[in-house]
Amino acid sequence: MAQNLPYQALKDAPIEIRRAATIALVCSSFTRALGILFSTIIIATLPTWVPGLLAYQPFPIALLVLTVGCVIVSGKGARIREEIASREFEKARGSSLSTAVLGFILAGVIPGALYFFLYMKIGNVMVKRRPDDPKTIYLLPHPSEGLFLGRYIGWGVAYLLVLYIGYTQLPTGLRSVSDWLSPVLGVHFNTLIVAVYLIFTNPLTYPPVLQLWVMAGLLGGIIAGGRVGRGFMVGLAVFLSTLGAMGLAALSIFRGISSGNIPGIPPPPAGFSLISAATGPVASDLLPLFLQASSPTDPAFLLSVTLTLARNAGLIFAIVTITGRAACLGWQGGIDLVKYVFVAIRGKPRLTAKQGIIDRPTLKTAILLLMLLPFFAVPNASVAHSIDQAPPADKYEQQLAVALDMIGAPNVTLEMTNLDLSNLGLTVDNNYAGATVAAFIVNNNDSQPFGNSQQNQGQFLQAISQPALITYFSGSAKATSAQSNAIESQFSQAFEMPFTTIFSLPMGQGGSATIYAPNPELSNYDALTKLLSLLPSQSFSTLINSSRIQNMKYFAALGIVPISINGIQVTTLSFYMHIQYPRQYYKGGIHQLDLKTLLGFPNNIVGAPGANVSLVTMNFQHGTILYSPLFPNPFYINATSSYYLNVTSSSQPDLVANFAYPFAPDIVIQKTITPTIGPVGTTHTVVVTIQNLDNVTVTNASASDPEAASQYLQTLQTSPSGTQTAQSPTLAPNNTLTMSYTVTAGSSGIYVLSPSTVSFAWLAPNGTTITYSVSTDPVQVDSLSGPWIQFTRSFTDFQPYSYLLLIPLLLTPVIETYRLFRRRAQRKREKQLLAMSAPPHTTPAPPSDLPKTPDSPAGPPPPSS
Repeated sequence: MAQNLPYQALKDAPIEIRRAATIALVCSSFTRALGILFSTIIIATLPTWVPGLLAYQPFPIALLVLTVGCVIVSGKGARIREEIASREFEKARGSSLSTAVLGFILAGVIPGALYFFLYMKIGNVMVKRRPDDPKTIYLLPHPSEGLFLGRYIGWGVAYLLVLYIGYTQLPTGLRSVSDWLSPVLGVHFNTLIVAVYLIFTNPLTYPPVLQLWVMAGLLGGIIAGGRVGRGFMVGLAVFLSTLGAMGLAALSIFRGISSGNIPGIPPPPAGFSLISAATGPVASDLLPLFLQASSPTDPAFLLSVTLTLARNAGLIFAIVTITGRAACLGWQGGIDLVKYVFVAIRGKPRLTAKQGIIDRPTLKTAILLLMLLPFFAVPNASVAHSIDQAPPADKYEQQLAVALDMIGAPNVTLEMTNLDLSNLGLTVDNNYAGATVAAFIVNNNDSQPFGNSQQNQGQFLQAISQPALITYFSGSAKATSAQSNAIESQFSQAFEMPFTTIFSLPMGQGGSATIYAPNPELSNYDALTKLLSLLPSQSFSTLINSSRIQNMKYFAALGIVPISINGIQVTTLSFYMHIQYPRQYYKGGIHQLDLKTLLGFPNNIVGAPGANVSLVTMNFQHGTILYSPLFPNPFYINATSSYYLNVTSSSQPDLVANFAYPFAPDIVIQKTITPTIGPVGTTHTVVVTIQNLDNVTVTNASASDPEAASQYLQTLQTSPSGTQTAQSPTLAPNNTLTMSYTVTAGSSGIYVLSPSTVSFAWLAPNGTTITYSVSTDPVQVDSLSGPWIQFTRSFTDFQPYSYLLLIPLLLTPVIETYRLFRRRAQRKREKQLLAMSAPPHTTPAPPSDLPKTPDSPAGPPPPSS
């Protein structure tokens, strides 16, 4: 009789035992997946699940019980499988029955049914067992361990991918906040914003974050390979690393604030928009909670914010770990597929250990490329906006004001009051009571939309560079919310698009402002075109060409606008627009004024039949001499150099006149930065040039540049420091006066450098000296940072604590190497056990060379003679 075999591989076990072990594995895996599903549902509904659980509602309690039950039941499946492999069938059968009962009670019906089916399969094995069966212990197979240092490499690659995409693809709103505050709070604020975007964005409502974390999980899991747990660990490590980067950045900012190194917050740079920041990721989840809260310190509001952020972070954690597990499963499936294809091609029944097909780098590379291929194709979508023409309105007043300053730069203001747009749904009713501003605005980088008369509103509107509906009431947001929402409904009907509430802000003297954004978002060009289409068809608004002024600075508003006529506040429905045109170089002498050509109007300036008053006003620099115009109805006030023209009933095609303009020298002032964009630490050269392109000499030319506001000087190094000046007693024709300095940005973000002021004088032929003063536009330095800059800065700024960051980087390869040798030693011992348990090989007897005796008939042998 053959010797009993104490150890064998599970694949050599009888089919009944193999099936029972497989069913145990399926039960454990399915129950674990079901537990992950239930826990993900809890995370996705966390803001409502926690209050429901505290209120003892049945559904939250059932989800909690099912999750805990699946965790308990799934862990028993692995132990039952080991008991089956060890031929402890009685113990395995009892465990499967108790687990089935737990599954029916705690984990739902399906896990209980699966474990009950396993219970019956183990019973079948016990029925077919015979007393003389060998007491063999079957060794469970070891799943592939993947690449050596695969988890380490997968974590590094996935983490760098997440950071790179986070830094380079940061949404516009969060990017604008980072560019605004990073020069003051330091480079770590950019990392804080990126980490907040990556961790606390809701992936279910913002697909780019969902795609990023899915790609990170799959990439890290594929590189790690092997067991499913390796993909989970890679996803967990990437998530915790991003969370750690956010914590370190917050610590650095807190240290700077607590030490008093933050001098103040500068004004936002050009192009900054509160709407982009408020409608972007993270803020779009928190602002609705803020609008519904009675106070920012309300415990219910703080709990809602905490649960919302925890939900978003939990969903990110679930996505990256689940996709990491799925990638490892795909890796194992790909290895099995390669084995099968290789066997089919080579025509061999199986692969031996010496062939080492899974260790060939070419096949692993091919698998990686094949599984990554679907992620390189991301479709793009575009949205088109239709423009509708509004019907003509009732009687109104319109005034077009044009002003030419000392250097001939036209500024145009169009005011249309007493508009009747009731056919569009816009009616000034009781909902407008107490509203200082209730208008749809389009602000294209106009720093003073209402001049100096409405400075507070101008500063507020400057921060809104995207089309928006704004209501500004004298009461609190809670008291005026119904009125504000009613106004929003009117504008939604007029513009034929919904508006989304962005946020409400408390303003000075107990007032409040509520901001609404159109949905979908509109560009300034599309919004201005849409707004102009609502105005009367034959009004002065037809003179404005949206495409011509789209690169100029302008501001437009429709609604209750803070404008006044003769000192009286206008409370009717109005349209207001301000446009800054480029400088016109007028020489001394008589000029022909053609307003249509000067401002690029597509139509002639004529009165509108639906307007009570159509007035054109031109303000000139003092000393300008106006001559008789070419048509008979002008009115000129010499004391203020103003020119009034009533075109209400005029058929004249345009405003045309002759005038003598005071000489304005063609002096060009420029402030340039080279380069304008660069990584943190780049030295930027600032040059201020004053060029005399005229044929006359100017005197007392001087330039002054304060470099930058004090808020930037903590992170901006200037050389030489302080206000820079340059003087020249005379500046002859074709000569240039220059001054320069350098700035080095120590943080990421946008540094807005102060304008340079240039003054010069010109002696007129009559002996009068005219002094001119010109300021340049503010210029910006765009400083960029990425993952590598952030890592090196963190390592430098947090010394000596930053040396602790090197511990996981250095210990991980050592630990992985130790595990590799330990796994190899374990498998070597198992092979030795299998070799010792193998039956001895018997050599068959050689064939006999003796001749075979002939067959004899049956019966006794014949007697011998």
